[in-house]
Amino acid sequence: MTLGDRVYDEILHLIINAKIPEGGRLPTEAQFCQLYSVSRTVVRDALSRLRIDGVITSRQGQGSIVVRRPNAGVFSFPFVSSIADMQRFFEFRQLVEGEAAALAAARRSPDELARIRAAFDAVSRALASNEPGVEEDLAFHFAIADAAHNKFLATPLISARDNYIQCIQFARALSAKPDERLGQRLQSEHRRILEAIEAADDQAARTAMIAHLTNTRDRVFLGD
Repeated sequence: MTLGDRVYDEILHLIINAKIPEGGRLPTEAQFCQLYSVSRTVVRDALSRLRIDGVITSRQGQGSIVVRRPNAGVFSFPFVSSIADMQRFFEFRQLVEGEAAALAAARRSPDELARIRAAFDAVSRALASNEPGVEEDLAFHFAIADAAHNKFLATPLISARDNYIQCIQFARALSAKPDERLGQRLQSEHRRILEAIEAADDQAARTAMIAHLTNTRDRVFLGD
């Protein structure tokens, strides 16, 4: 999956989930670049495809406007609807993201590594400001999945985006009080993943990712 594919899917999610309704205006190219840590070329490619698909149109002086919302079934993935589902979803994440991190360590390009670092920094800024950092957390994990260069790993993760959001929010809510120590633990775990990918150490990246997800699960279910 290319960066253009990734941004296309992300913008489509915004539209499908009614965060940008029909007739609504999309953020500017510059805002999308900042949100997804990508270049204008990548954003323009994604917007061009959305225009070709008849989802958006460009209007002079108004930017890109949503003209049609695709059916939500375009992204089919089981939704987390119970505590048991959430436990199984963590199992899914450990299996898939552990391997994605290992492949990212072996295959990431300099640009992809820079994107992972940028996402890591964005999470740090969000947590330092006492913000949930849900979107930033997603960007970090998805940047790693993209760097694995395997669409069969990346696509299920992106399709499960709503479950990610629900689980991250749930983890934040049920963890011990969201304080500076929690943010430090989260970023310490993220840092170990980042450093392993930087070092091209696939085994360390896999171990660090699985440990992070195990700790996140434990913070939810055990209050650890």
